[in-house]
Formats: sequence, structure tokens, C-alpha cells
Amino acid sequence: MHWRTWKCTRLGKGLLAAVLACGTVSGGSQSAYAVSGAEGRGLESMVEQFHPPQTLTGKGASELEQLAYSLGVQAYLYGYPLLVMEQTEAEMLKSRAPINRFYYSDTLASPAYRDIVTPNSSTLYFSAWLDLSKGPVMLNVPANPSGRYYTVQMLDAYTNTFHNVSNRSMKNKRGRVEIAGPSWYWKTAHPKIVAPTNTVWLLGRVEVDGKQDEGRAASFEKQFTLKPLHGHKELQGMKKLSAVPVPDLTKQPLAFYQAMTDAIKRNPPPPGDQVLLDQFKLFGIDPAQGFDAKALNPAVVAGLVRAAPEAQRIIEAAGSWVPKANGWAVGYGIGTYGDRFLERAVVAYSGLGANVPSEELYARADADGSGMPLTGKHNYVLHFGKEQLPAATGFWSLTMYGPDMFLVPNSLQRYAIGDLTEGMKYNADGSLDIYIRHAPPEGNMSSNWLPAPEGGFHLVLRVFAPKPEMLDKRYAVPPVQRQS
Repeated sequence: MHWRTWKCTRLGKGLLAAVLACGTVSGGSQSAYAVSGAEGRGLESMVEQFHPPQTLTGKGASELEQLAYSLGVQAYLYGYPLLVMEQTEAEMLKSRAPINRFYYSDTLASPAYRDIVTPNSSTLYFSAWLDLSKGPVMLNVPANPSGRYYTVQMLDAYTNTFHNVSNRSMKNKRGRVEIAGPSWYWKTAHPKIVAPTNTVWLLGRVEVDGKQDEGRAASFEKQFTLKPLHGHKELQGMKKLSAVPVPDLTKQPLAFYQAMTDAIKRNPPPPGDQVLLDQFKLFGIDPAQGFDAKALNPAVVAGLVRAAPEAQRIIEAAGSWVPKANGWAVGYGIGTYGDRFLERAVVAYSGLGANVPSEELYARADADGSGMPLTGKHNYVLHFGKEQLPAATGFWSLTMYGPDMFLVPNSLQRYAIGDLTEGMKYNADGSLDIYIRHAPPEGNMSSNWLPAPEGGFHLVLRVFAPKPEMLDKRYAVPPVQRQS
């Protein structure tokens, strides 16, 4: 079992937000970071010294070990999203753009594109990591006379989406928005957004109306710029941050708690979480003092070592708990989580960067309407009645993913289908049939064909800027119907 890195060591198939498969930076390789040097060797020796096999099984464990185990699981679930964000930031700062600067992608995602988990193939992405500890940052937004859909999603260090700047909020006009950290107070003539943490991830999406629109969309995207401010003067010499060491849990289970403790110190949580953090302090997870495994009772160490991999398995298994309708799980409650710490962890694991439903509504299916797994061995149709078509101020798309949650190669080079798809044909009564299959359909059905792989696959429906009737939980995505 490995820690889930930015290059997407996927520990399993996920819940809600791989439903929720939002297509945000998380990646594709199977490597994992490990704590290095004397620190890593010290923790490894601690495990060997204090943990004979009987304590790792939990049989005969003391009450203290059991309590440490229980709180350790809770701490892991709480801290997991924070560490996923820290490692994502460190990797992107090394390979994409420095702090407080945008990185722009200028082509739509294809099967060769492995930077992100469950990428959508209908928008270009641009992103930036902000450090607001030294002052606010100004976001410059271009005029949008064509009314092109866009959003700049803002996430805090705990993966909560606290704001979206969109074509609707800006009324397609040019403007400036100043973003500041939680303790920074200033007067400005521009709209002001106060972030919950000094670390902020900006994740932008820009609509692309077909391949022929890609260049225009890329030009528009690059008009979004950032200007770091300090006393309204640009900060000079902003450097890339060093990588945050994150443990390989098969070797360094205690290192998670050390990294978590340090991360909380850098980005304190909201005051309402303090009652939970006070419990964590009982076993050394104390941002004010730092985590020191050598100072802990051996029974506490044993409980924490047991807790880390068990908590990871809980996150992996939670996907089976999500309720479905017609085979679809719909993400009505994601993007901001309050005290729903397990849900927050699962979304960080399976769909980091999921937006709030009012901006982007996600639904995921890995089974047909009868509950059987989707596979390219069969042919399917997804039928939308005229009144069942997704209602969007922006647009909607249905994207095909293989078992690894990446886009699937196909002869048509079509990875998604939706209301922006050129040539898609509606029925005489206004309804729509989408044909989901591995082999090309006969006749004139290819205009509505979403190619599938030979084996298992997943579908993700995205509704960008959904209309209010999509958000009242009465809308049901029709079932994927097996034809053969």
C-alpha cells in the first residue's frame, strides 16, 4: 500500500468524487514519496523496536493502544486531504509554475494526457498555487464578449472550495479580484475574497467548443493573470517551494502523523475543529509542540502504527457506501465539507479538486440500470427524454474512462460526448440517444457514439453551471441500458 501521490498512485477505485471525477490534477504513475534520511530511518527503527507482531494484530492490546488506534484513525481521516494537497502543490511547483503564477494547458486532454485523474475533455485547465502569508494576490479576469463558460475555483489547504470566479459572477466583464489570507486586512477598490488558509489552489476551467475552438480558448485562457501584492507592490524573487516528504505507509506509518502535524501548523484549521484537535494532542499530534514519536508510550506508538493503514483502507472502501439511483451516484454535497471528514478524505483520494454542485455537478456510473458492471463486451444506450436532458447555463458532457480512470484510446478520437459535440443528432421528439459500445455502430448512429474499451469502464456526466432544477435532488440521470 502506497501513499497517493500527485502522480496518482491510486489505492483503489473511489467513492463519491471519482463519481465525482472532476478531472483535476492528481496524475498517473505508481511511484510514492518516502521520508528520507535520518528522519525516515529513525521512524523505521521505532516501528521495529516497539511493535512485536501481537500488538500489530490488536489481539490483547492494552486499552491505551486501543484508544490511540481509535484516535489515530480519526486523525488520519482528518489529515489525509491536507497532505494530498501539500504533495500536489510541491510537485506542481517543481514541474509546472512557481508560486503565485498560473500554469496553462493549451490542448484538450487525450489518452496520452496523464497529469490528471479523470480529466474532462471539454475544458482547458489552468492552475496556480498561492502563498498568501506575505500579502494578497490580485486575479485579473479578461472581458468575455462571447459568453464563453469559465470558472476559477478556489480551494483552501483542506480541499474546501470557498469561492468561484466565473463568467456569471463577473457578468462576462473584465475585472480584478484580490485574494488575501485569513489574517490579512486591507482596503481595496476591487472585490475582495478572504481565504480560510494562506495556501490556496486556483483551478481554472475554460470551455472549448470542439477541436477547432481549442486555439481561441487557449488565447482566452492566458488572459487570466496573477499579480502578487504586498502593500500593493509586486513581490519579487518568489521561489518554488521544496517538495514535502510524504511517507510510504508500508515502511513509515508514523511519518504520516508527523507530516500531518507540520501541515496543520502551516495552515491552521477553522476554530470549530479545535475540539477534535485537542483529542489528537493526547497522542502527540500537536502542531504547537510538533510530533515526536520517540516521546510516546510504546502502546500509543503501536496503536498509531495500526491506525494508518486501517484508515487508508476505510477511505478506499467508502465508495461502496454511496447511494445510487439508476446506477448513478450524484455528487450533491461535495466541494465543501464542514465536519464531514470522511467524505472530504474520500474525495481527496478519488477526485481531488471537485467543485461545488452549483458550479459543476458530477454523476458517475460503473454499472448499468440493472446493477451489472459496465463492460465493452456489451452494447449500451443512454436515452435522455426531452425533459431529461441536463439543464445547464454552461454545457454538459459525458466522458468515458477505462478501469484506471483515464481516457480511452479509440479510432474516432472521441473521449466525451455532449451538447457541444458537433453533428450530434436528436430524435424527432427532442429526445437523445447516446450509443456506448466498443465497435462502431451501424448506419448514421456514429454521430452519437461514445467509444468504449473492450473491458470494464466508467462514465462521468458533468453539468457545468447547472440550472437550479438540477440541484434540488429530484433530477435523475436515466439508466444506462444494455442492448446486447
